[in-house]
This record gives sequence, structure tokens and C-alpha cells, in this order.
Amino acid sequence: MAAEVHFFLRSLGLLLLLGTFWHSSATKQWNVTCLASSECVLPCNFVSDGEGARIMWYTRKAVVSCTRYGNTSFVVGHNSAVDRYKNRTSLYAEHVLEGNATLVLRNVTPRDSGKYFCITIKRLAAEKSGVIVLEVKSPVQEVHMELSDEAVFCRADGIYPEPVLAWSTDPPTDAGLFYNKTKIEQTQLGFYDVESRVQLKVAENISVDFICNVSNAINSRRARFKMEESIHTAPGSEIKIPCSFPAEVDTFDLLWRFRRSEHILSMNVSGLRRRTTVSEDWKIHVMDGRSAWRHLKLPNVVAEHQGTYTCQVRTSQVTYVTQTDVIVTPDSKVPLLIYTILGVLSFLMAASSGVLAFIGCKVRTLLGYQKTHSRERDSTASNQESNKVTVDGART
Repeated sequence: MAAEVHFFLRSLGLLLLLGTFWHSSATKQWNVTCLASSECVLPCNFVSDGEGARIMWYTRKAVVSCTRYGNTSFVVGHNSAVDRYKNRTSLYAEHVLEGNATLVLRNVTPRDSGKYFCITIKRLAAEKSGVIVLEVKSPVQEVHMELSDEAVFCRADGIYPEPVLAWSTDPPTDAGLFYNKTKIEQTQLGFYDVESRVQLKVAENISVDFICNVSNAINSRRARFKMEESIHTAPGSEIKIPCSFPAEVDTFDLLWRFRRSEHILSMNVSGLRRRTTVSEDWKIHVMDGRSAWRHLKLPNVVAEHQGTYTCQVRTSQVTYVTQTDVIVTPDSKVPLLIYTILGVLSFLMAASSGVLAFIGCKVRTLLGYQKTHSRERDSTASNQESNKVTVDGART
């Protein structure tokens, strides 16, 4: 019974102590800013007796970390970290008894932003080092653009604080011509995703490059989209699919894709150094992948090559996207050749029929002549025989 009372009093004292710390206006405050997905270090130092201490990290709504070091037989009870902090925190264990209770928080998200309290409990006293105000930021990493369903789409994900998206064109056009629809959503982890589209029906007669700029309080990035004219080709032909970006750009990452998702090749260029990787399925189709930074050369087109090709060039500030449709059609020369051959054969057959008819006519004529001539010879021979008989009779 005495032990239970002791435990209750200790726990009650701890709760009162934490409540006092949380509501103290004289507590020193530090501001810490971290990038999303990184490790964030929250400093905390205390006066250690070198024997043992219980280190607790809290927010106003959750336990972040609670760990014992050294001899802590004087501590009653334990507070477990909430699920969203489990396996994401650690302390510099070898330095805790030296007075270092700094917390390392891994894979931070905007949801982790807020005030953190470091409490150290020793045998003779409890100590609060101060309040850490954590701010997590996530810059615009990538702007994606593509053409689909008669609209140009622009998208950027994982941004904090909230971004702004703006459209423009090159050459500039009347902004009133472009009806765009933009949607911004916040995820459970606090990131913002933004997506917008411009309907091409509004500007179907205008040949321009579309530019999408996404920015927030940290930085801005933009993407530039160019739709090339469709390439019509026949099986067995050689084609060059263009990739458009400024010639002065000498450091970039390039990616060729087929039908928006199938990887063809990637290239990393830094000055004169180039490293190219072609996917296994495309090695037999791609000629000279080293030139893919200007065009993708396919030396022997087959029907399966029909579809949309996308060249994406990513620099430090801008992403250039070039999209080209390849349409594989039957070779028009083949039917012409077939028709020519059939015509020649028909002519030869017709000519052969005429020759045969002529020969047949000649044969029939010749046979008729021979038959008539034979009858005439027979008639002459018969008359000669009759005359001979008459003469012989007279002689008798």
C-alpha cells in the first residue's frame, strides 16, 4: 500500500512539474528550422550529477521520447512515445551523463512543426532546459508538365509552406485566352500538392511554349512545355525525335520516356562529361544514345514504336519538357508496287490470250487449207484415173 501511495505522489509531482514548465513564460526559447525528410537536431543541455537521469521530450499534445540513463532507481513510472514518433528519435547516449540531452528527430515533416520541451529528472532535481520551436520547410523540388486530353497539366508535390502557381507563355499571349483550373490540397503529413491545367481548345491555333511557375516562401521552380509536330513514318524508316532546350545549358539531367511512363534512357551531363544509361528493352532500338541530348534516333521503326515520346531536361532552376507523337503508317510504296506487278501480270495474261487466239486462228486456217487442198488432189487423181480407163477401152 505504501508503495502505491509513493508511486501516486511521484506521478502527481511529475505532472505538476511538467505543467509548470509548459506554462512558464520565463523559459528560454530557441528556433530551429529543418528541411523536410532530413534529420533535425533539437538541442538540450542540463547539469548532470554523473549518476543517472531520465530524459523526456514532449510537445503540448504528445510524448516524443522518454529514456533512462545510468542509475534511475529513484524514477517511478514511464511514459511511452506516441506512435508517430516511434523509431524516429534518438539521443547521443554516450554523452547524456555528461549533460547532453540533445534529440535527433529523423525524417521530419511539416506535421512535426511546433514547440518541444526537454525535461531532465535527476535524483535531487528536475530541470527544463528551454523550449525548442521547430519549423519544417519543404522547397519546390520538381515541376512536372505533360499534355493529355487536350490540356497541358502542371503539377508539383510535397511543398511547405503553401505554394503559388502561375502560368505564362513564350511568346507572350493574352492571358485572357487561357482558362486554367488550379487545385491545392494538403496531405496528412502537412505537405501541399498543387495541380493546374490549361485547356488547349482555347488556344488551339496558337503555337507557343507553356511555362508553369511554382513558388513559396523558400524558393521557386518552373517548367517549360513544348509540343512538337507529329512524326509520320513507315515501318523500317529511320527517325529523329527532337529534344528542345537552350544550347547554353551544359549541366543537366535528361530523361527520355515512351508513353509517359516507360523509361528509354537517362543522361547526366556536366560540361564535357556525359554518362548515358539505356534501358535493356530499348538497347536494340536506340542508335547512338550519346546524341540523345538533342534527339532520340530510332534507325528501324516498327509498329510498336507508335506513341508519345517525352524528353525531360532538368536544370537547377528550370525543367524543359518536349513531347512528340510518332505515328507509324504502312509504306505507300508497297501497295503501289503490288498494283504495278498485278497490272503487268494482267497485261501479260491478256497479251498471252491474244497470242494464243492468233495462233489458234492460224492453226485452224492452216488445217482448213490442208483439208481443201487434199480434196482437190483427190478429185484430180480421180479424173485422171477415169481418163485412163477411157483411153484403154478405146485401144481395146
